[in-house]
Amino acid sequence: MPDDVEFAQPVDKPRTHTTLRLVAQDPSVHGDDEKILTAQVKVPWSRMEDGPRGARLHVVDYDTATGEYIKHVPFGNEDVFADAEDHTLRTDKAFHAQHVYATAARTLATFETALGRRLPWAFESHQLYLVPHAFPEANAYYSFDDRALLFGYVPAAAEAPPVYTCLSHDVVVHETTHAVLDGLRRRFLEPSLADQAAFHEGFADIVALLSVFSMRTVVEQTLGTPDRHGRIHRRAIEPEALQASVLAKVAEQVGSVLTQGRGALRESALRPPPPNWAELPEYAEPHRRGEVLVAIAFNLLVEIWTTRLDAVLSIPKGADAGGRRITVDRARAAEEGAKAASQLLTMLIRGLDYLPPVEFDFSDLLNAVLLADKEVVPDDDLGYRRLLVDGFGRAGIRRPADRVTDVLDAELPPHYLGINFAGLRNDRDEVFRFLWQNARRLDVATKYYTVIESVLPTQRIGPDGLIVPESVATYVQTADMSAREFVNESGLQLSPDIDPDAAVQLFGGGTLIFDQFGRLKLHIYKRLDDWRRQKRRLEYLAGTGRRTAAQRLGFSEEAGRGQTFAALHSADMSSGEAW
Repeated sequence: MPDDVEFAQPVDKPRTHTTLRLVAQDPSVHGDDEKILTAQVKVPWSRMEDGPRGARLHVVDYDTATGEYIKHVPFGNEDVFADAEDHTLRTDKAFHAQHVYATAARTLATFETALGRRLPWAFESHQLYLVPHAFPEANAYYSFDDRALLFGYVPAAAEAPPVYTCLSHDVVVHETTHAVLDGLRRRFLEPSLADQAAFHEGFADIVALLSVFSMRTVVEQTLGTPDRHGRIHRRAIEPEALQASVLAKVAEQVGSVLTQGRGALRESALRPPPPNWAELPEYAEPHRRGEVLVAIAFNLLVEIWTTRLDAVLSIPKGADAGGRRITVDRARAAEEGAKAASQLLTMLIRGLDYLPPVEFDFSDLLNAVLLADKEVVPDDDLGYRRLLVDGFGRAGIRRPADRVTDVLDAELPPHYLGINFAGLRNDRDEVFRFLWQNARRLDVATKYYTVIESVLPTQRIGPDGLIVPESVATYVQTADMSAREFVNESGLQLSPDIDPDAAVQLFGGGTLIFDQFGRLKLHIYKRLDDWRRQKRRLEYLAGTGRRTAAQRLGFSEEAGRGQTFAALHSADMSSGEAW
């Protein structure tokens, strides 16, 4: 063999994930060993720089109160905190940086896996800043202007240790979800009816609650201490026991600080909404209204989980059978809970693409989840969609009858003459050309200003392993007029507290779902000229004082957009819901 032959040097095996230790809920939640309940989880891998800083997330550990700035070294193949004691987890700011980065990265990956594509942020940047010690206040929020998630802390006082919101798994997931939702449906921050702001808060809590179940060891701990054979009593997995468990609560430690020891900030599963919740003044507050969605989602999880347990374990309900103690394997019970939560969370996230881009209400979410799930799972063999309809129905939320056109079955299908099918997957101008040519067939009124806001290809994987490719496009319509012109156009009278000369802004729009061949399948819409909806919106905004400085209705105050979530999460003790 020639002497000058060089052999290729071995290279490291490509990695997709790294394993890191995280606080499972927050430092106040302990495991069987009376130590902080933690979990070893897989985190999507990215080339890291100091901060730590990856492709999509950048930790900036800067304290505005003290001026302290720490640039932490990136975590590597070995987790230096794998065996750290509780004191280190509570106080080491390097762990805080790792915790907030890893939790946010896992949350982003959960959305991207369900939607089948990479997701953009709402702002013009590739990286979202994560600030684990932003200010000395028991608050945390997503700021569009700062392109950041800002986490506060409560300094130590007397015998009370400091409390860091960045160490609450629930809080970090909740705020990351706000950033993801803003990138997916940025118009949901426009002034609108009460459901729209409540959706942001409720869905963020749902993701926080259900993501806990992705850590099976955490679920095992909350099911109780097993016997020497690893088994627990059957009553530990009865619906009532699951609903009352710590898994039904969000932000335990932070909630104790803000609510003077009363417990978690939200206990929605334990407080199902009354039948007339939509008419009660207290449910106009976004967090409280969002609890309606959280209660629905958690009760659905309990139903799905107990159904799976009954089918798999074949154990009759009740404490005893023939005088014999009934037990179940704790690990298996937790595994079924994790599977149920993962399936439900995936269903809910997949539905986001099928939401209209403007004027959200709770019935839109039910409709979107059902539509999206049917595309991926045509046969509802497990009955999840039936449970979804029943769960929303118990809260008085029904599927809307007039917001979807199944284009493939339409009497007058769209035509594609001169349309580039490939362009319908990623070209806003091509989608606008398609919409313009088919406006009458799709019943879209083009006299209003219309813009295609996004065109995104997606690939969803069904339970049979088959890939369902789609393209999701959204268009938004706007109309500016005076209140007097609205009355003339609509033929409806507005409430007397709206000045006839006040400027008003109206929104409409829709979502277009194209199949892999570029053919339109579904048109999900909110018509701008739905005058009764517009009247409800304008009167709601006027009645709640949501006018701009110039007394305009329906216009967003762009200068204050970045502080939207700071206001939502202010420490308003009267609501009992804020952090």
